[in-house]
Amino acid sequence: MAPRQDLKQDSHKSKGNQNWLSHTGFLHYPTGRDQLVKTTHGWMNGKRIDDDVGPYWRIHNKLYDMTDFIEKHPGGQDWLLATKGTDITEAFESAHIGTAAENLLHKYYVNDILTPRNSPYTFHENGFYKTFKRKVQPVLKRVGKGPTLYMRFIQDSLALTFVALMIASVITQSYTKIIFAGIVLTLTGNCAHNFFHQRNNWRMYYFDLTLFSSYEWRISHGLSHHLYTNTTYDFEVSVLEPFWEFLPKPKKSFLQRYGSCVYEYLILPLTAFLEFGKRLYLQYCGTVKWRLENVLPVLEFVVMALLAPSYGMAFRLWLVLHMACSTSFITIGLIAAHHHPEIYHEGDTMRDDRDWGLCQLDAVRDRVEVNSSLFLVSVSFGNHSLHHLLPTVDHSKLPHLYPAFLETCKEFNIPFKFVQQWYLILVIHCETLNSQEIGMTTYYDLGPITSRN
Repeated sequence: MAPRQDLKQDSHKSKGNQNWLSHTGFLHYPTGRDQLVKTTHGWMNGKRIDDDVGPYWRIHNKLYDMTDFIEKHPGGQDWLLATKGTDITEAFESAHIGTAAENLLHKYYVNDILTPRNSPYTFHENGFYKTFKRKVQPVLKRVGKGPTLYMRFIQDSLALTFVALMIASVITQSYTKIIFAGIVLTLTGNCAHNFFHQRNNWRMYYFDLTLFSSYEWRISHGLSHHLYTNTTYDFEVSVLEPFWEFLPKPKKSFLQRYGSCVYEYLILPLTAFLEFGKRLYLQYCGTVKWRLENVLPVLEFVVMALLAPSYGMAFRLWLVLHMACSTSFITIGLIAAHHHPEIYHEGDTMRDDRDWGLCQLDAVRDRVEVNSSLFLVSVSFGNHSLHHLLPTVDHSKLPHLYPAFLETCKEFNIPFKFVQQWYLILVIHCETLNSQEIGMTTYYDLGPITSRN
């Protein structure tokens, strides 16, 4: 572990933000970030303001009008509809591994843009990330990017197990069974996360059996967290605030630093209901459109009401189901890969080489126990570094990419190793306790490159 260093950084006063935060490369503090009620709709609108590209899509230093391509987009219309008016450089690079998409861009070219990108990340042809993508292209051409039969079997089996447990719990009026059903529902949703990263497919809607939305998570998780991990533009960090303050901000309150160790047990069961309530309110106001998959949690209650001796019993079981799901889902997310003092968080000094792939590795850790089987990988976000680098590649195909990944790490002298799960659990609250002053950062040596085994 290297010693703490004092490094000067530019400070930036955010609009409406009372704290001075360090900005490690971003030109703008995210518009609307400090609103108490945060939504994916608001995040996208704020990004449109910050990126300032008019009605177009920006990729690197060029503007494109992809309006006529929306219906032809192989990944589905939602990706382009949601990102219109924003800089999609990171999304474009991470979603497209070959050159086919890049070869199509000239058809939609508008003009070059001289203003610098808001994002600090780079994608140099001879950099880490582009080099890694070139190395994996022949591998993926051989094995493919999509799910294997076993991957689909895992996903479908989890969904069927959830339905069976839900029905059994209603028939027997068992709160124990419904809690287990909620945990299995979490595993079903976690596995479906693998599918909503990919082109439109019906299995991604398993995620909507929870009170969360696959469409919203394509934004909050796919377009925000995955592209700007642990930065001030990471929605999955900002949406937890002010209750969980993982970024090393100065002037954290006593409650923010120490209270989360206690009140998180009250918040975790309610998180999914809060997200569900926000969605219903925005749909009622006409701010966002109602989507057919949003009805799935309601259908769960209808099924339970038809089988239960009373509507009251059905409603109580439905509440316990989603409280258990909410608690286990958020808990797994918090301890999965991103929160530990040795992991980069905005407020730490960003590396000099701001290659997007390298910055992703700084903000991620892989757990050796989880990577032992495809089932564990799919339900608890395993192979996390590779998943962040290539999010549209199915979990079942990621193990094939380790030789190319480790070779690239060695070529660029990048340390990589697997850690144990307890490493990420025991000290997760160290980040909420961290209120180091701006410019005070810590660098860590992660040890030598190791093989997957």
